[in-house]
Amino acid sequence: QGVDAIVLAPVVETGWEPVLREAKAAGIPVFLADRGITVSDPGLYVTLVSPDVVEEGRIAGRWMVEALKGNGSIVELKGTVGSSPANDRHQGFNEILKRNPGITVIASQSGDFTRAGGKQVMEAFLKTHGRKIKGVYAHNDDMALGAIQAIEAAGMKPGTDIKIISIDAVRGA
Repeated sequence: QGVDAIVLAPVVETGWEPVLREAKAAGIPVFLADRGITVSDPGLYVTLVSPDVVEEGRIAGRWMVEALKGNGSIVELKGTVGSSPANDRHQGFNEILKRNPGITVIASQSGDFTRAGGKQVMEAFLKTHGRKIKGVYAHNDDMALGAIQAIEAAGMKPGTDIKIISIDAVRGA
């Protein structure tokens, strides 16, 4: 279509190689925004403009350790399966937890980066684990906001009964 460049914010990390090869063959530079991809040839795109998502996970992990004073059972609301933010935020968070064995992840499931998904998964976690849950690590604010709805519906007070850390800083959070 005669474009000068493509800016791509990929939902998942894999499956981009064929289209990136087409763009390269057509002489169209591709820039990645916000999320990384996995390809055999990193020359298929010009650059990635993104925060250090692994560090975001580490920051969340350090906060959770401090908030729970190094001890407690937590649940993790993961982002979209196969997405670089979900993978990297999980990695960074777990790096911190490995050094803090008093914090235990008792359940981890994808809420698909959505408020509805976060609420649904948190409802299931609460049915299974109840008041044993002392913390929630949500890979984004929308899932955390959904989890808050589920926690309140279960008669608990978010931030008091269950500590919550999430990432992105959306207005509602």
